[in-house]
Amino acid sequence: MKNTLLPILVISLFISCKSNTKQPAQDSLTVAQTQVDAKTIIEKFGPIVQGVWVKSDYVDKVIKTRSPLAAMDEANGATTFYINTAKIKGDSIKLMVGWGNHDGSELTIKFKYGSNSSRILFGAGELGYSIKNSDTILTTYWPDEKSKQIITTNYKRALHKQPDEHLGYGLDYIINKGLIAGNYLFTDSTGATSRVNFEADGEVSGFYKFTKYGINIDLNSDAMDNLDEIGFDFDSKNHKSYSFKFDADTLKLYDTKPNADSSELVLDKLRYKLVRVK
Repeated sequence: MKNTLLPILVISLFISCKSNTKQPAQDSLTVAQTQVDAKTIIEKFGPIVQGVWVKSDYVDKVIKTRSPLAAMDEANGATTFYINTAKIKGDSIKLMVGWGNHDGSELTIKFKYGSNSSRILFGAGELGYSIKNSDTILTTYWPDEKSKQIITTNYKRALHKQPDEHLGYGLDYIINKGLIAGNYLFTDSTGATSRVNFEADGEVSGFYKFTKYGINIDLNSDAMDNLDEIGFDFDSKNHKSYSFKFDADTLKLYDTKPNADSSELVLDKLRYKLVRVK
């Protein structure tokens, strides 16, 4: 019995040693394969996802109704995010996401395939894309904890780049562009007429001495946040804000005042009329 156990023991040790010497090579192969896969996915998805992305349903409704207030029912979930692929590290990138036009938080995209090869990992969900009439649409697939369903949301590209520190820049830009940007004729209280120009980037000229404007898209979150609002020169002592309404080609600016219990704003005097020049 002793004579037969020894050869078996030697063979077993030999096989064990042989197996152990090969394992690191297999591990190295797996790591290398993972790196190659990440590089390939980044090369595929990088140019597609680069840019400032805004929620399509929300922006489309703002433009259609000419009112951010009327579109607030679509301003849920992620309304904007900026993917700057120059900041990719390894197989991932961290980005800021704007939620409900009110809050912001950090999210990580991993350049690893999701449930199929047309999607990558987007936080707790997935990110896919489609191209229609040369326009790229990003789609998020986000798990809803309450309903246990996957929420699908489409996004359009507002810009290819924006300032990193200004999360809402692209969303403001595309709303300004679709809602108000352009040339207007303005007649002041003396009867003098001037040409007013609103740029999509928030610059204004020809309207008194104002140089900046902004449309409030964070509505219905506080008391007296219940009217569409445009403000001028926010950071100056001459800051002014008005409620606005469109009547065909005429932009009307109104003073506002609180109601009896100061729970809402109501329209007051019609202050200015600006007629769009086609």
